[in-house]
Amino acid sequence: MIMNKAAPPVVMVIGGMDPSGGAGLCADIQTLSAMGCHAAPVVTAVTVQDTVEVRSFQPVEASLVEAQMRAVLDDLSPAIVKTGMLANREIISVVSSLLGELPEIKAIVDPVISSNNNESLSEHSLIGSLKELLFPVATIITPNIPEARLLAGKHASADDCASLFCDSDSLITGTHAESSSVINRYYRRGRKLREWNWPRLEFEYHGSGCTLASAIAAGLAHGLEMEQALEQAQQFVINSLRAGFRPGHGQHIPDRLCRDTR
Repeated sequence: MIMNKAAPPVVMVIGGMDPSGGAGLCADIQTLSAMGCHAAPVVTAVTVQDTVEVRSFQPVEASLVEAQMRAVLDDLSPAIVKTGMLANREIISVVSSLLGELPEIKAIVDPVISSNNNESLSEHSLIGSLKELLFPVATIITPNIPEARLLAGKHASADDCASLFCDSDSLITGTHAESSSVINRYYRRGRKLREWNWPRLEFEYHGSGCTLASAIAAGLAHGLEMEQALEQAQQFVINSLRAGFRPGHGQHIPDRLCRDTR
């Protein structure tokens, strides 16, 4: 007799499709699966990219993004939503409106504005739309330092950037900073609570930010407190990066299925 297996926690991930499999929804699905969650992917854009560059992208109609979200919300009842590439203001408006209707759902916002190679992943600047519409419904925002500076001001420090996110938690990552190690800083409503210092690895990685945000979502979906989820997620990312590989001619890709627990 086959018994019904208990369903894993469901996390809705909203973002773009990367045909190289390195970033976007592919990274989200791999990360969540590796961490014992079920990913419910909502497609916002089809991108033409590889591990070297983003060549172009085509946003999905905002009405179709909304329809995908409602289908998942009506059936699977996710407790966590993670957002990545949202492409334009219309999509941001739809996503933020639905999340605003469901305050019990935790929202992890990875404010994707450009790729790791600084190539645009939006039709026009999304900064105003993110600030106005999406950040107010976010549980935690996870920019790297260049993204945080785009949002807060070109020469702002991490602490200054955090003041922009005073209505939510934020984790500002130092992957792209000019420092000998990677310093990730956790803020709650603009006040720094903790920082982590990680070794800076040799290579550049495609999809590391997506991996981190989805790993945070997984921890929260399993019931961890925020600081515990951040700790676990960063350890998952560093393990994935250390085990990463270079399948093409550009950046390495994290091995999110690696079982290394160092």
